[in-house]
Amino acid sequence: MSDIVESEKIPTNWVEYAEDRKIYVSSLNFATRDASLKEYFEKFGEVEKAEVKMESVTRSRGFGFVVFNESDVLDSLLELKHTLDGREIEVKRAITMKEKFSTNKLFVGGIPPRLTNDELLEFFQRFGKVDDVEWVVDKATGNRKGFCFVIFAESQPVDRITEGKVPPQSQKHDINGYTVECKKKFPDNHPVQRKIKRIQQMKRERAMANEYITSDYLGYGYDYYQGGGGAAPYYNHDYYGYGYPPPPYSPYQYHGGSGYHDNHRYPGGIHQRHGGQRQTSPAPN
Repeated sequence: MSDIVESEKIPTNWVEYAEDRKIYVSSLNFATRDASLKEYFEKFGEVEKAEVKMESVTRSRGFGFVVFNESDVLDSLLELKHTLDGREIEVKRAITMKEKFSTNKLFVGGIPPRLTNDELLEFFQRFGKVDDVEWVVDKATGNRKGFCFVIFAESQPVDRITEGKVPPQSQKHDINGYTVECKKKFPDNHPVQRKIKRIQQMKRERAMANEYITSDYLGYGYDYYQGGGGAAPYYNHDYYGYGYPPPPYSPYQYHGGSGYHDNHRYPGGIHQRHGGQRQTSPAPN
């Protein structure tokens, strides 16, 4: 089992504090609740708080946290085996937030072609020892892309460069007159990277949705309502575009525009049921 406590969200509640007095308890019986968790660990020292993490009001997630009043009790209890509610449980010192969100890998984006590898190295070596610079190359052209990854010997330089910010937040730096964007880079299975991946997926889905409704395939308007958003290029027929008739809601002033596409591109016209523009006289029937 990984020493990192997996979480879909960066915690913002009580588990962030008292990290030197906190333990992580896993493999809990699903019937275990806060009271029995606290009662068990009070045998080792005074407990400030114990919490079983819940998926819902009635369903446990099978792990929790315990915070003691004193940190010196942790060393002794971590050496022991523990059984609670008929199940052997696993007890570890909780990973601190600083440890969990530390990395020695830095993403550097917005790099112009004129900024050389040596210039980047010279700048980032001011913060600490650099082990490597990984460039991403365009397979079609063989040219480097506008970003790279800088690998440091330790994590502290990355914290200083990013000012401790966690992605998607970033910190900008000026290198020889060029502004680059710097972010922490975590392994792909890290909660932060999973969150970034979800955000990117939502952006792609939103862009696809916008592509559907901004199509320039025009067809019949729906009566004299001004059509809005006809068929996207992905569809061939029977998709209607609806709009709103502007005041005074007269059938001869505004007509449909961007109605359904019946495998033909119906252009704007003056008939009520055709796409068209503002008319100064009644349209023909």
